[in-house]
Amino acid sequence: MVALHLRGMFALNQNAYEKLGEPAAIEMLYAPDERIIGFRAASRTSPDAYAVRHTTKTAHQVEGRGFLNYYNIPEEAKGRRYKAELIDDILMIDLNQETTD
Repeated sequence: MVALHLRGMFALNQNAYEKLGEPAAIEMLYAPDERIIGFRAASRTSPDAYAVRHTTKTAHQVEGRGFLNYYNIPEEAKGRRYKAELIDDILMIDLNQETTD
């Protein structure tokens, strides 16, 4: 599960973080036509990497405001939780999916 907070932070639950291999940083990708955001493990030294912050042992956050603004991702995508699917090495969330609780 990946949550997109109202303030633009992405929160990965422990399962999503483990699927990515528990990285220190991630790269974020966006397919605008499909409205899909992808997360891929990255080195902290990568110029496109966002550091993963550990708020608790099982909660991991990534700052996403710059990414969201760059791709003009609409405000209605925020404040929701998304089911995440791992395809190859990319964890994907579909912004078109129904709200999950």
